[in-house]
Amino acid sequence: MENFYLYLTILIILIFVLSIGVTFYYLKYKRVLKEATEKALAAKEAEEKRVDYINESLRIISLACIQEQCEVSEACIRIRMLISRVDHITNDGFPYIFEMYEKIKHFKTHEARKAMSKQDRFNEDKLRFKMEAEFGDKIKEECEKLLNMLKSIS
Repeated sequence: MENFYLYLTILIILIFVLSIGVTFYYLKYKRVLKEATEKALAAKEAEEKRVDYINESLRIISLACIQEQCEVSEACIRIRMLISRVDHITNDGFPYIFEMYEKIKHFKTHEARKAMSKQDRFNEDKLRFKMEAEFGDKIKEECEKLLNMLKSIS
């Protein structure tokens, strides 16, 4: 009987120690899980903000193009770059924007344009104006299509 109480005491102490260990690991796991959930939620919110910002930028540029507040070529470049950053808009829905972009993407901008001779700049502008005349109405139609698509998303 003496050994029984000794074994019972050891068993109770062992169960108590194991309970503390399990509780410790459970609380640690719960904290890690909470942190991971918060990080995932923050990442999701950041992604939603990024997509909303891109959608708003697409809306503003499309509207500016339709209202002729910016050149068609500039709108084309900006829209193409923004569309490539989101998954909910496909490239094949806007063939003229992508076609014109491919034709003008090699044009010089910023400092490289300023470094060009006046004649080279004039020739590049002449080519750009020709393409804008060729694609302008079609790109404006695609901008309207994009605006309608963005309205249905938000």
